[in-house]
Amino acid sequence: MSTTLPKPTIPATYDPMLSEKEHDRIVSVLGIRKANTHVWQLILLGMLAGIYISFGGLVSLVALTETGSRIVAGLVFSIGLVFVVIAGAELFTGNIVMIVGAITRLYPVSKLLRNWGLVYVGNFIGAYGFAALIVCTSLLGAPDALTPLGETAVRVAEAKLAMGFGDAFVRGILCNALVILALILATLAKDVVSKIICCILPISTFVACGYEHCVANMLLIPVGLFAKGVPLWSQGAIFNNLLPVTLGNIVGGIALLVLHPNRIRQLVQLYRK
Repeated sequence: MSTTLPKPTIPATYDPMLSEKEHDRIVSVLGIRKANTHVWQLILLGMLAGIYISFGGLVSLVALTETGSRIVAGLVFSIGLVFVVIAGAELFTGNIVMIVGAITRLYPVSKLLRNWGLVYVGNFIGAYGFAALIVCTSLLGAPDALTPLGETAVRVAEAKLAMGFGDAFVRGILCNALVILALILATLAKDVVSKIICCILPISTFVACGYEHCVANMLLIPVGLFAKGVPLWSQGAIFNNLLPVTLGNIVGGIALLVLHPNRIRQLVQLYRK
């Protein structure tokens, strides 16, 4: 009497990427949730993102001081976005993706602008507060006796403040196109390791190329000014950089979203519903 053995079960091959339908659903739900988040939560989560990006900004200054390489500085700076994506926080430059939901009427433009404004303020508070804390340590030295890290911080801040409006604006465009690309890639990824890799590659590219990120500059400029001994009430020049960079970040993020094939397909599908 013959016995028929059951066929062995072959495990399905692991796919580290979400399907197009899964990705579109996650992006839509995420945008709606961001649009309806309470004011105090947006500010607190914005402050967290400012702090996370500041950790990346500070370690990039350390890397630049120790190695002199912007490539190395870019690799370590990317930990800031890794913290935002994995731990969860509200980053102004990343929330540019909400424009898709506003255009497709998932939520009104007023909620989009509300989110951007509150998150921007939260990012600013978190990054500026982080800069003030760093200056309270001995890491940067004193204005008349700077450490090598303090000298790097001053040099970076002065270079950013010396940048013209047009230069800062275009660098902001190029920067946030890469930031949004990093978020698209990270959203498509299923597991934590894949998400980390997806964050590292575009972010290290923008830092190595010298592009400008408004939230990173909320740390890098004030920490350099504090190191020089410039008091808080005399740091209004920071906005000469933040204004064009912020506008460039908005334009660059929207341009990438409009041109990206997945975003065009999503827009068409949502309009048909």
